[in-house]
Order: sequence, then structure tokens, then C-alpha cells
Amino acid sequence: MSCVLRISAPRLDDCLSQVSIKPYRVERGTAHFDVSASDFDDFTGQINDAIPFLRSHAAEIRLMMNEPSADGVLDVAIEGRDVAALLDTFPAELVREASNLGLALEVSHYPAAEQHSDEA
Repeated sequence: MSCVLRISAPRLDDCLSQVSIKPYRVERGTAHFDVSASDFDDFTGQINDAIPFLRSHAAEIRLMMNEPSADGVLDVAIEGRDVAALLDTFPAELVREASNLGLALEVSHYPAAEQHSDEA
């Protein structure tokens, strides 16, 4: 899972019983929803998946985020790159959708998978 929506709320279980989207994990008051099937090296693909996900589930996300003390973040996970500078820009369309739902945006950087050679 590369792009994940995490929502925490005190009455999260009550909210989850009222929505059709189901988290792949719930732990310590936080529900984790799979937003994109794109790989860690496909930042654009994750963004392209996230925008329609937020739009199609806006009412349900808003229901959960309207709980007192609710907190939500859209986490885009990307593979680390060995470059001098990294620049990954969230398009205004995604920022607007996330903001309208009260969600923060986050980028998680993970080490690149090691390339193994078959040298004998």
C-alpha cells in the first residue's frame, strides 16, 4: 500500500459502522484506508488515484472527520531516490480536495529496495 488515508477519532467504531468504505486496519483508534494500488515509485499514479478516492468518499470521510477531536492525514509513500534534491509537488486539485475534508497531506519516504545482481 502506497497511498493511505488515516483517520483517528474517539468514536471511530461508531463512524465506521455508518460508512461503506472499510479500512484494511484499525488500531489504537486509527483507521487505515488503502487509497492507491500504485507502487512506491509512482508518485503521480498515487495522486491520480487519491483525487477520485477523496471525491467519491467525501461524504463518508466528512462524517468521520466531523467527530470531535478527529484527525486525518493522506499519506503518500514514495521510494527514496539517490539524488541531490527531491521535489514532489502536490497538485492544487489534491490540496483542495484534502483541505475541504479537513485532511493533512504527508509524504513518507522509504529506502529504495536494494537491487540484487546475479553475479557469480
